[in-house]
Amino acid sequence: MLAPNNPPFPFHRGADIGGFAHPTVVTRWPVIVTDAINAVLRAAAADARRDGGEGGRVVARLSQLKYELQREKPLTRLAAAAPRAAAWNAAVDAFFPAASFFTASWLFAECFLYQRIHEAVESQPSWKGFDVFLESKQAGFRVLSDKVAVIAESQQLLISSAATANSASFRSTLHDLVLLSLWGNATDLSMFAGLSEAQVEEMRKGASGEENIISNHLKEIVDYVETAFPVGGNGRLDFVLDNSGFEHFSDMILSDFLHQTGRVSKTVFHCKTIPWFVSDTMPADFEWTLNALEDPLPFFFPDSQKASSVFPVEALQALASRWRQYIASGHWVITSDDIWCSFWAHHHLATEAPHVFEDLLTSQLVIFKGDLNYRKLVYDCKFPATTPFADAIGDVKKLKAIVSLRTNKSDPIVGLAEGVEEKLLAEGNKDWRWSGKLAVVEFFKSHYE
Repeated sequence: MLAPNNPPFPFHRGADIGGFAHPTVVTRWPVIVTDAINAVLRAAAADARRDGGEGGRVVARLSQLKYELQREKPLTRLAAAAPRAAAWNAAVDAFFPAASFFTASWLFAECFLYQRIHEAVESQPSWKGFDVFLESKQAGFRVLSDKVAVIAESQQLLISSAATANSASFRSTLHDLVLLSLWGNATDLSMFAGLSEAQVEEMRKGASGEENIISNHLKEIVDYVETAFPVGGNGRLDFVLDNSGFEHFSDMILSDFLHQTGRVSKTVFHCKTIPWFVSDTMPADFEWTLNALEDPLPFFFPDSQKASSVFPVEALQALASRWRQYIASGHWVITSDDIWCSFWAHHHLATEAPHVFEDLLTSQLVIFKGDLNYRKLVYDCKFPATTPFADAIGDVKKLKAIVSLRTNKSDPIVGLAEGVEEKLLAEGNKDWRWSGKLAVVEFFKSHYE
């Protein structure tokens, strides 16, 4: 029976040399925990709502986590009073009772890491609800202000003609906005842990266009949307979100366009419930993003105000106003559920979160964003790269149609044509699975309708 310790193929783990799991556990995770500690220390000094003594106890717990991580200690059970402790402790006991962060499955261990970070913060009354990653989320959005400005101005032009666009124009714009949503995933902040500014910029440079998509179902997606979402047809679109900031912004741009064409009447955005994988989107991230668009100069240029004649303030404010109206009218629904912050692969959605799965069954299209969702779709295991996408995703294929938009930042991958992997390796791309410079756009339409 499928389980976290028994996926369809052997799971990836930090103890395996040669893939991306090992440097993730050895290098990236300690940096992420250290950054969380520093965020607590800064807040303790600057935020009167946070008790300094309690902050010290949060830091002590995070330091203990880092110690256990770096010394390959067995996974420590959560304290009984911790959020979701019973479910997590039962899972550790059932699936990885004697494992460490290195020897448990990569997916389970990484999810447990973030649950432990959350446990540390929530253990102290005045720190409950504190997002240790908020500063980095906002900084990641702020640094892309030039891109945000260009897209906002372009969106206003697209919207002005969206309702009357002919088929060719609609298809061309949809094609480009799906690509924007895909490469917005290149802003995954957890990937940048331990990298220099130059290395981060180098990762972002490779992120654009179709030439780096190694499994590309984009045409099939455009074909499907054009037929499954007729104008005036009250279609529903779902995003299982990944990163906040620019990627989240690009997802809202795509949804906005489809609403303005009259093809989509409801978009449901599925968020994380707790701070997760550094930059993942929670409901609270919608609010600060919209606030930033409504008053962009103080947000994007906190140290030096830029003249409104240079920065397109009105275009950003127009986006925020329209998006606020979507939310107020119920055309955009922002929701979250614990299943998205669990160790379960998406194969288990129907059994572990039947209320979520049954709701998704009513959607014409569910877009799973980013690397973590991809890992969960394919059970984060060592499927042969040529395994058809549909064969790897389990019961998720019972949904009407799904899309995975993922820049490659981890080892698991399926859906490649014969010879693609061999060609990449022959060209010297030893890190092609996790460099973030390549991507997959994969689509499946169910026959269960």
